Amino acid sequence: MQTGIILAGGESSRMGHDKSLINSNVSRLANELKIAGCTRVVVMCGSAERMALFDEECIIDSKESLAESLFDFITELSGSVQLAPCDAYLADAELFSNTNGVPTDDFGKRQPLLAKIEDLGQLRNSKKISEMFQDIQSCDGGIKARNINTPEEFKEILSYLN
Repeated sequence: MQTGIILAGGESSRMGHDKSLINSNVSRLANELKIAGCTRVVVMCGSAERMALFDEECIIDSKESLAESLFDFITELSGSVQLAPCDAYLADAELFSNTNGVPTDDFGKRQPLLAKIEDLGQLRNSKKISEMFQDIQSCDGGIKARNINTPEEFKEILSYLN
């Protein structure tokens, strides 16, 4: 069994509005995760108030930090886990199917929130995402592994969106 987890916990101050609501990306990512073989897709939506924003199964963050909440949820699962942040506007089933570890984007930056975790024992319990995934190997993700944090970055990738 493979579980897809979409991370859509809050609004972005740098982006100026909620990234999870741009281009219906959470629904799009849920569909791409299912095409890639995820038998269950869950949205980590942050708070109970945000649950109504999404059609997919939602869970709220259980801890103070995203890393701790994610660790708590993932360690209750069996099988592999594929992560997808709501701001991965170019991520698709092909990327998810070819991911084996933590993908690096086209700038060479590791994107742990797009990781596929086959061995859940490799995760470290930490308050920091970078530490949590440090024992998981890198793999190539290219431009599809980019995340978007500012309106300028979003404008840059618009030409790639259908």
